[in-house]
Amino acid sequence: MGLLTMPFRGLLRVFEEIAARAEHELYDDDAVRAELTDLYHQLEAGALTEEEFGRREAELVERLEVIEEHQRQRSSRGRG
Repeated sequence: MGLLTMPFRGLLRVFEEIAARAEHELYDDDAVRAELTDLYHQLEAGALTEEEFGRREAELVERLEVIEEHQRQRSSRGRG
């Protein structure tokens, strides 16, 4: 019966890897910080209006806050 479940196990492993990579990308604060830095450069270069900069900056700061909360929750679960 183990032979019949091998394809399922392999597929499950693929899905687990995809989920892990998606979670890493979703909670990658380095990528968000790089976007924020790029945003500041665009503002300095005049490629963005103050209004557009403010809107996008708020979105990125909110993402960073979500990431930091996620990291706090993971570290508190690791200690418990």
